[in-house]
Amino acid sequence: MDKGSDGLRVEVTEAGRFYLQHGHHPDDPAFADDGESLVPSEPSTPYSERPVARARRVKAQELVQRLVAEGYVRFADPDDDEVAEWRRVVNYAKRHGMEPECKRIEKVPYGRLGLEFFLAEGPHPNARSQRPGATASGVPVPSRLASLHPIVAALRDDEG
Repeated sequence: MDKGSDGLRVEVTEAGRFYLQHGHHPDDPAFADDGESLVPSEPSTPYSERPVARARRVKAQELVQRLVAEGYVRFADPDDDEVAEWRRVVNYAKRHGMEPECKRIEKVPYGRLGLEFFLAEGPHPNARSQRPGATASGVPVPSRLASLHPIVAALRDDEG
């Protein structure tokens, strides 16, 4: 790309044409030696069958079972890695529909450094299902005001 008198000029380079034709840069080391890929051509294992996903699914199932049975699960003093892992487990449960019907998993602090999970009723207040429809008014406004509170009347009458 170089700048001409009337603006910018862009052109595809030889390496760019190669990329468009072959799907990789000509100097990519994975495609060195006779142009064959060093990466296996077999499809990769689906995410749901990878060890991390399987372990997370098991943890999520166990967490949901404990929440249903006990009502809450507490961790008194988890380290940062444990908090991050449990957050991922809860996200996995939510993404894969593992929460009990009409319930959602919530997290709150427990004690000074602890963590507590519990099942709350209904959808999350910020869930898409809770958003008003396109035709819904954000705030209902009466067409006629009667018997105003004195403060509201003062605001109405205020010129400023």
